Amino acid sequence: MSIRNIAVIGCLAFFCTLPLQAQRDDPRQLINEAEAAFQIGKVEEARQMLEGRVATLSSSFRLRGYRLLSLCYLALENTDEARKYAVKVLDENPYYTPTVEYSPRFIDMIEEIKQGRNYTITTASSQAETLEEVPVPTVLITEEMIRYSGAQNLQEVLAAFVPGINIIDCNDDINIGMRGIYGQGQQKILIMLNGHRLNSYCTNIAAPDFSISLEKVKQIEVLRGPASSLYGGVALTGVVNIITKQGADVDGLEAHAGIGNHSQLRGDLVFGKRYYDLDMLIWGSLYGNQGQHMDTPDILDHDIYGKGYDTVTIGQIGNKPTYDFGIQMKYKDLHLLFDTRHSEIVSPYTMSTLAKAYNHDRYRRIDGYSPSFGTRANHIELGYTPHLKNVTLRGAVTYDNSVLAHYQVISDDEFTDLGFLFIDSGSSEVVNNLFTKPGIFRYISGTEQNIGIQLKGDYGYSLNDEHNGNLSFGMEYSHFQLDDIRYTLGYNFNQLIQEGPIIAEAGRGHEDAYDAFLQLKHKWRSFIFNAGLRYDHKRHEDGIKLGEYSPRLALIMLRPKWNIKLSYSRSFVDAPYLYRKSNELLPLLFNDSSEDLAKLEPEIVYSFQLTLGATQWINGLNFELNGFLNKGNNLIQTNVLTHSNAGTNKTAGLEFLGNYRHPKFSADMTLTWTRTFKMNVLDIDIDANNNTPAVMSNLVLNWKPIPNLNIHSHILFESKQKSYNTDLVQVIAMVKYGELAEEAKAAGDYDSYIAYSELSLDAFTRIVTDLEMPARAIVNVGADYQWKKFTLGFNVRNLFNTNYYRSGMNTKLVPQKGLWFMFDVAYKF
Repeated sequence: MSIRNIAVIGCLAFFCTLPLQAQRDDPRQLINEAEAAFQIGKVEEARQMLEGRVATLSSSFRLRGYRLLSLCYLALENTDEARKYAVKVLDENPYYTPTVEYSPRFIDMIEEIKQGRNYTITTASSQAETLEEVPVPTVLITEEMIRYSGAQNLQEVLAAFVPGINIIDCNDDINIGMRGIYGQGQQKILIMLNGHRLNSYCTNIAAPDFSISLEKVKQIEVLRGPASSLYGGVALTGVVNIITKQGADVDGLEAHAGIGNHSQLRGDLVFGKRYYDLDMLIWGSLYGNQGQHMDTPDILDHDIYGKGYDTVTIGQIGNKPTYDFGIQMKYKDLHLLFDTRHSEIVSPYTMSTLAKAYNHDRYRRIDGYSPSFGTRANHIELGYTPHLKNVTLRGAVTYDNSVLAHYQVISDDEFTDLGFLFIDSGSSEVVNNLFTKPGIFRYISGTEQNIGIQLKGDYGYSLNDEHNGNLSFGMEYSHFQLDDIRYTLGYNFNQLIQEGPIIAEAGRGHEDAYDAFLQLKHKWRSFIFNAGLRYDHKRHEDGIKLGEYSPRLALIMLRPKWNIKLSYSRSFVDAPYLYRKSNELLPLLFNDSSEDLAKLEPEIVYSFQLTLGATQWINGLNFELNGFLNKGNNLIQTNVLTHSNAGTNKTAGLEFLGNYRHPKFSADMTLTWTRTFKMNVLDIDIDANNNTPAVMSNLVLNWKPIPNLNIHSHILFESKQKSYNTDLVQVIAMVKYGELAEEAKAAGDYDSYIAYSELSLDAFTRIVTDLEMPARAIVNVGADYQWKKFTLGFNVRNLFNTNYYRSGMNTKLVPQKGLWFMFDVAYKF
């Protein structure tokens, strides 16, 4: 069945459910009549009109209904009931602020509730709940926090506010790691937009770069720890859910433009309006730069192959600017989301294992790309959320399409030693040229499509005054296919070794996936029991069936100003389709059908967490202390050109998260200690952190000395750390001496056999290098001033131009950005 037919059937099935919505009165008429009755003093009549009916209304009318019920109970001197409905008002809109036309008692009640609670989130349990009630440690990042951090993209936002997350530089793409676990790209953390998955179904990557606009963001909800029990096979170490603003939050047009050094240019537009039952948000974002050019770092002096080209370029966007355009519309219980994004990142170095500077401009363009890692993605979702008494259903049809282009330089110079791994007496002339000519590169591209059908629901129940809870359930079907796959090698900077028809055909494929989950959240007095289980079933393109269970258990004790949580969870992530296909295509590229690469298995992470949270111990102060123990198995590692389940990880740590709020001052702090007891690099066990500092801390401060002026700073500290990675020189030596040993053995020369075997073993013991990165403190500062409808601002990153490095999987040390600054102006129409 073609993907087009599946899409038609899915849409028909979706729209056939629309008539199932319960019949009810016109909500506008109901609310208007109740408000009219309240205005003329018929308070009890207004209460009776709304009691028990508000929950069935659409979101725009539920807030008005709950607000009126709270006012009614205040008028009837029933403070407890008034407070209950005031809480529901804030559940609908955590940023709601009453105007002066309402009762001062109601205004004070709303402000008191807002100060004494954290905003509600929906990511942790698929229903609205406060941070105190979520079953796992969770971070809520508001738009104000983003602005005060001076962060330019999602990667920098997450690193600033989420304990356990640190920036990983794998040379090829923008990446982050969680508690010492990371991949060649951002593949271990699920990133969503209003609950819609952004991670590619082919690569599992949703790079947290400039292609995700921050101007449209209302808040970001981050689950720390495995979350497959709700979200399946990408949420290995965490979940990031980006919640956009509503049209009513913007209420007009906001324009934002910026200019900075290194040829930085940015522009943002956000338009939002609410017209009765229709809420609309439209956004657009563009960003580009030419990168920071610097002399080739001295850190490469030790490299036997030299530094390569004389300069490197850091942080460069590709030939085209990154962009993010989208629209979100809500009409009563219907919603539509469309988002289109483009990302292109230029690698500072050649293939990470070699990590040499290269002449980017000498290489030919392919499909409009010069050497870079690019993605164009489109996301569409049409959803329907009816409310039926105690049941809320959410149905959605989704379509995702993306085009990936990974254009990677291997070496500017001839690299005969690398060819030794692939060239033999039977190799073709083209393959021999590949490793005896300069300007070696590879180009991988493909177009993917995915269509999904989702049905989720929540059932609220109350057994008595002490026992109540919520039952969440859901199921999903998705059909993925990869088209137009290319895996091309090249040499002499512009000569291509065209993949034959067998390569293009072998790369294509499709897979179907089914899943279902069930979650129970039960409250009893001061205790909450939260348990969930999800089953994921997938049939791989090669016929292999995948079946994974993902459980989660949590026990929470709630007290007025503190809470304790104990949780266990297990997560998995299936090996990316592209990795599995690359392993199959590599032997075909070299006409070597004898090489049998092992099939990639799912990666698994187990996690135990114990969390102490405190709310308003001192007015305005909240903090959380979390201890965790993670164990990862079958973690995928990238070798020279292949991938394998060679990695393990056993890590423990402590995380502190605190914030203080005052009308003229705010502070957000994270402090993380991480200790890895066991990890694996190419089958060699290491009992140390890899590319993860033992101690890292972030402090974001904002000060308002006068009205309309904000002065803010972000201070990052990372302790010294080591990067354990592959030394390709030793890999080559090990293979060479190993083959010489076999030849000597076959010839009966046992003295040479022993000598070569010892040299091969010695090279093996030195395959893994440990490069040290000193401790560093990075200071960012900025300010913004609002004058009428204008906002003027500036941000300076790395104020003291500190020279430092980061690294990643199979990556040499990569220099980081120096001093970057940007001036910007915003206007509200």
